[in-house]
Amino acid sequence: MDPTLRLRRTGTRQGVAGNGRGATVRFGPADVDGAFTPGELLAVALAACNLMSADFPIARRVGEHVELTGEVTAVKDAATNRYAEASVRLAVGGADHLDEQAWQELVAAAARAVDRACTVGRTVEHDLPHSLTIERS
Repeated sequence: MDPTLRLRRTGTRQGVAGNGRGATVRFGPADVDGAFTPGELLAVALAACNLMSADFPIARRVGEHVELTGEVTAVKDAATNRYAEASVRLAVGGADHLDEQAWQELVAAAARAVDRACTVGRTVEHDLPHSLTIERS
């Protein structure tokens, strides 16, 4: 499987990104309908990674048909042109049958799973060295 993600310009500051499995996502500035900003994509990647990492321990305790939803908020620092913090909230539906101890065990297990398995979160916490090459096509 080719791990390279490919991007193509579709308009001024707009484009589409895709992977080798046929998935695509539109990106652009905030005033473009139907597109994610790069910052939104970063926040979604963090939240999705948290949700995916927590899925197994939560489903094991609540049941395979658990309703798991999430929200993410990223706070941008305009002065430094970077995101200063992000907050992910996961909501577990169908866990009403768990007593307080079982609920706390679920929360602890899910948090451990996220700490261990969320590649995006671990990367954001430790910075990501990156490079840029510009070449003729």
